[in-house]
Amino acid sequence: MKASRTTSHLLAPPLGTSRELVLLAWPVVISYALNNAYRINDQYWIRALGADAQAAIGMTFFVQVLNFALFFLAVGGTMSTVARAVGGGNVERRDSLARHGLSLGLFLGFVLLAFELPLLGHLVDLLGLEAGARDAAYDYLYVILLFSPVMGLFPALDAVYLGRGETRTPMTLQAVAVALNYCLNPILIFGASAAEVDAPGARWLGGVAASLGIEGRGIAGAALATGISRTLVIALGLVLLRWRFHTRLFTFARPRLGRVLEIARVGAPVSFSIAVYGAVYLSLQALVLSELGGAVTAGLGIGFQVFEGLAFPTYLGFAVAGSSLIGRAVGALDAEAAMRVLRQARRAGRVLGVLFTLLFLVASPFVIPLFTRDPAVHAETWIYVATLAFSQYWVPIEAVHEKALMGAGESRPVLWISPIGNGLRVPLAWIAAIGLGFGALGVWWVINLTTLWKAWMYWRLVHRGGWLERAIARERIERQAIQVAPRLDPAPSRS
Repeated sequence: MKASRTTSHLLAPPLGTSRELVLLAWPVVISYALNNAYRINDQYWIRALGADAQAAIGMTFFVQVLNFALFFLAVGGTMSTVARAVGGGNVERRDSLARHGLSLGLFLGFVLLAFELPLLGHLVDLLGLEAGARDAAYDYLYVILLFSPVMGLFPALDAVYLGRGETRTPMTLQAVAVALNYCLNPILIFGASAAEVDAPGARWLGGVAASLGIEGRGIAGAALATGISRTLVIALGLVLLRWRFHTRLFTFARPRLGRVLEIARVGAPVSFSIAVYGAVYLSLQALVLSELGGAVTAGLGIGFQVFEGLAFPTYLGFAVAGSSLIGRAVGALDAEAAMRVLRQARRAGRVLGVLFTLLFLVASPFVIPLFTRDPAVHAETWIYVATLAFSQYWVPIEAVHEKALMGAGESRPVLWISPIGNGLRVPLAWIAAIGLGFGALGVWWVINLTTLWKAWMYWRLVHRGGWLERAIARERIERQAIQVAPRLDPAPSRS
């Protein structure tokens, strides 16, 4: 199948080449890595606050994963539907989906704030942290929750850009946000005493805090730095989307429930999968890791956020770039192009998996000391990183095939593959760590084996086919419906 003459300029030639994938993917990789740099920033600066703060940061991440699962109702569907509208050459539909996706992300942020804030104390208690780490986790999450509307809008805005095939702008926005976050962290965590911290720029930033009379807020200051930096950058991102990319963000037309449901239909399976993922790690902490000591929890936090925090955004960048291109190919009714994209993304994932396996094993002795001075935490971090190195080949295979399904709008299998694979980790980890006495090492090998199972299941499902044919058939039906339906949105402005 070939793209129509009206859309060929959007997919210029030929869609699905390795060069096109790389050109689209590298800004996404950097953007996701920068997004994770918030947590690396926090781990780096709060190391002076001690092991309790490090354990708190590590476990609050999984609470934030649960929160992001709610936001993904807007994120996944927005990227997929906007990409297909771009592939079909329908500017009016593209902008309408962008508006509805952004509105949904903002609404979900307010929902989270209203429901989770009153229950925060009970939620933190479920983490099973020791008293000092528990208090630090509460302080951090309380401030983060106050910025929930921004946290819901931020990834939805990224999804709009990625759906349009525009990756450099969100990368630049993330770079600005991380730079702001790096500067604000010591000012808001330590105040004037930041000058005493051994870190690049700390003395100057401590002087800024002293001149402005800013007092340090401890770990809550790290959350405040994240919230402020994201708020400022999202305002800039919306301005650019409207005036540089000529997207109609405001109209007098009523919101259309059908648009919201279309976005949520694609995002819901992945949203549920992410929620299960976050719940699994919280359950691991409460039922297994809490029995193994605080050093294990702190080691998990550093290993997960620093090492996997670099590897996974790289895998995800290529997977999401492939997802966007597959969505555009489906919108153009071009099955051959979609399969070319899939093959290129799969090949890139395999190469990256091998490279990060080696990097985990070789670089960890040099990187771990940058994030902890505690010998016990150092040892547990090394065990985690060295063990998880052996699943790095399979993580990108899982990500590429899952995101391929999402880009085509065929995300229903995510409802059962990822939740089953992740859900098995809790009972198997308890058996391995507590029942058989393997400790933390048993937990990490359970994660490796379940990752392998998920990767194989996604590969098998995509390899068997049928998903792409269904996606293109559905796109044909939707296009026919649009052609016969009356125009409900106002005509786009010429600006």
